[in-house]
Amino acid sequence: MTRHLLTSTPPNSDPRRGGPVGDDANGVDTAAAPNQRSKGPVRGRGALLVLFAILLVAWVGVAGVGGPYFGKISEVATNDRSSFLPESAESTRAQEIIDRFSDDDYVPAIVVLENTDGLTDDSVALEDVAKELDDDGLLAADASPVIPSDDGDALQLILPVSSDTTADDVEKIRDVIANAFPTANAADATPDESGNVATPATVADVYVTGPAGFAADLSEAFAGIDGILLLVALIAVFVILVIVYRSPLLPVIVLFTSVAALSASIFVIWHLADAGILLINGQVQGILFILVVGATTDYSLLVVARFRDALQTEPDRVRAGLAALKGVAEPIAASGGTVIAGLLVLLLTDLASTRALGPVAAIGIVVAMLAALTFLPAALIIIGRAVFWPFRPQVTTAEVGLRKKGMWARIAGGIAARPRLIWIGLVILLALPLIAVPQFKASGVAQSEFVLGESEARDGQDVLAEHFPGGSGTPTQVVLDAGELSTAVEAVGRLGGVGSMTVA
Repeated sequence: MTRHLLTSTPPNSDPRRGGPVGDDANGVDTAAAPNQRSKGPVRGRGALLVLFAILLVAWVGVAGVGGPYFGKISEVATNDRSSFLPESAESTRAQEIIDRFSDDDYVPAIVVLENTDGLTDDSVALEDVAKELDDDGLLAADASPVIPSDDGDALQLILPVSSDTTADDVEKIRDVIANAFPTANAADATPDESGNVATPATVADVYVTGPAGFAADLSEAFAGIDGILLLVALIAVFVILVIVYRSPLLPVIVLFTSVAALSASIFVIWHLADAGILLINGQVQGILFILVVGATTDYSLLVVARFRDALQTEPDRVRAGLAALKGVAEPIAASGGTVIAGLLVLLLTDLASTRALGPVAAIGIVVAMLAALTFLPAALIIIGRAVFWPFRPQVTTAEVGLRKKGMWARIAGGIAARPRLIWIGLVILLALPLIAVPQFKASGVAQSEFVLGESEARDGQDVLAEHFPGGSGTPTQVVLDAGELSTAVEAVGRLGGVGSMTVA
């Protein structure tokens, strides 16, 4: 007797895509097998859909309100050098005492001029530059006299620059110097109203260096870096999501979840910092951007995976979404809670910049969890299977078969089949970064190595060190009781490497 197996495809199903074309008006997969039909309408289904819609609108509003604060957060950032030192450090305590002597808050910019053919009128030209800068309001205090080097080939001029506008002021100072010494800085010279550059008055090389010069070069090197890092992170996440889910819509929703979480985080942190409750700096700001986007994306991937799995066993999108949310709430809360606890431990550190990272990053993780557990599930439930278009998940009649399908199931099977080979290989792979351990500099990196590309401050520092005593650009300040002055001067004078001393 011959047996025949008859198969049929539901009229609204697309077997090439492995799933139904769409749900019915209630969001139920009409192509599901009879034994996989939904167990009945979800209680309060209409109210739930309204709640999900409200969550979507609320998060869109949060993103709209918090978005403009991307450009404003730097207004409340504090990049004081002392914030990057331990509060118990001797240098920190000394700086606090020094600040009592003067209300002026400035950073020294050092102009160094080198002319191996003879200084001739360069000293007068530098004095004119200092007067012009003072007239333009670019100096926070009086400039120093022009200081010649012992070898007669260089001059030094110390300019106090406001610490609040250091980078901008140094750039303006460099423009003035480029116009005063156009041969040395012809590429940077600014033409006058007639389009002409001043006639060369010297063949000297002139640089703006010192703490203010390095601050300006660093500011230029890191200009827009937060935006670039954020854009690169978002593009990388988008590409990964497209490859994994092969859907044009899903990556957009996940990325919006991350951006909305970041907008909400920045909005909250800006107001806390503006009120003086939190301290943030450029370093914390950059870490916050990447941390929130990364954490939100990680949590979102788990939510999406659970929702996709639920749709393969549950025809109703609302019931599938609630099941997915129930499945991810506990692991996301545990994961986020662990990260938050670890970040708050940073409050115990003595380093102000690191301590500031703890509560700021913890706020970012809390908001990331909220976005992944509210906005994303709401969006997935309202859109339903269409979010995975064109590869919509199909209701599977056998859950056992579901667990055996897919790339990750094959990877898991391969790991289970060869556990020893896998763990040995992973240990070797994880040990490879140890090769870089000899390159680790526990003592820190020299200021001159902060900028890898061109740096006028670094070049000027080299010239300064060649013609003047080392450290003349950044003198060491010693704070002591007035009664101990003579003893301290005598003791410091016996030290090697001290070129000169000034009592103030």
